[in-house]
Amino acid sequence: MELRSLLHRELQGSIDFFLDFTNLDPHSPGFGLTVDATKKPQIASIASVGFSLSAWVIASERGLLPKSRALEITRGTLHTLLHRASHHRGFFAHYLDMKSAQRWRKCEYSTIDTSLCLNGVITAAAYFQDDQVREMAQTLLERVDWAWLVFENEDQTRFRMAYNPDKGGDYVESEPGFIGQWDMAAEQKMMYLQAAEHLDPSVARRLYQGFRRDTGYFEGQPIIINPGGNLFAYQFSEAWLDTAKYLDPDGIDWFNNTRLAALANRAFCIEQAQSFKTYHAESWGLSAGDHPRGYEVAGSPPSLHPPYHTGTVSIYSALSCLPFIPDETSAMIAYLYREHPQTWGKYGFFDAYNLAVEPPWYSSALYGIDKGCSLLMIENSLSGLIWDTYTNSPTIQKALMTLGFKKRSGKRDE
Repeated sequence: MELRSLLHRELQGSIDFFLDFTNLDPHSPGFGLTVDATKKPQIASIASVGFSLSAWVIASERGLLPKSRALEITRGTLHTLLHRASHHRGFFAHYLDMKSAQRWRKCEYSTIDTSLCLNGVITAAAYFQDDQVREMAQTLLERVDWAWLVFENEDQTRFRMAYNPDKGGDYVESEPGFIGQWDMAAEQKMMYLQAAEHLDPSVARRLYQGFRRDTGYFEGQPIIINPGGNLFAYQFSEAWLDTAKYLDPDGIDWFNNTRLAALANRAFCIEQAQSFKTYHAESWGLSAGDHPRGYEVAGSPPSLHPPYHTGTVSIYSALSCLPFIPDETSAMIAYLYREHPQTWGKYGFFDAYNLAVEPPWYSSALYGIDKGCSLLMIENSLSGLIWDTYTNSPTIQKALMTLGFKKRSGKRDE
């Protein structure tokens, strides 16, 4: 099958996934919530909702869903987020009951998962230009108490990572309260953008400077790395922010950083091909996702510690490299569709596969954030829709100015 046709089939399948695994019961308190994973359809992920809100934009623009229906779903979703979904100081619970929108057991209130959700809120408000959507979106953005999470550590201004008020709750090691800190380069750049409008500008800029810029190398070129070399951490903020059009205040080219990280991930898989049957030039992608024994967080060099991997290829994370290394990613897409039909189903590609185990394992699961990331990246590669809508929104334009990002010429808008 011709590549462009295959990509359009993947887009259609991804939209069908969000339609089928989002609560669209108009009488349900959980209207608009999207599953964390098809393995546990009763649990919603607040981060998945950010991707589904962006999926309705793509579906509307491509005529895969009538714009009136996409707008109706978006309005209902924002109403759920504003009035029903469990939150603490504006930070949503990581997981919610799909039907009630209430916090799932003792899960944490998560900064990054809230931010992923709010990226979808920002995108929807910018695209639909609807008064109800804009009003609810603004209220949701203003409700988040970013200042509550700011603290000083090691002479740096940083965000806390999460909060859990319950003894024995998720990620609580001893006493309830704050959990972790964003002290490393990872997927959290969107947080600084969202917080910039709601904090003193000097604090916002210190926060952006407050995470480490650990540096590794690929073929002599520097990469600002995350500790485990996990591919998704180079992709989640970049699924919305058009980093090809901006340099950060220090001149960092985050687009090229992701490009190099993708190439390094692929190169490592090729190097490890003798030991892991799944890996080769057309089969790579070490990230977080489905695994023969549950869920795995894998990565590749460069990283701060020896990367963990077991032969599982995260298909969605490789697909999400399409805008950054199109030739290599296209070759893998064609290879999987041709040689491994087990990786393909009703909703397009499944999450992962592993040929290094006996018997060879093919995922039959889908995760909302995984399917969402590849959906957004494919759309960005084809049209730039999500990049343009989100990056040009008033919220993000103000944030980029506050933080000191500089627009550069010669990147798609020339």
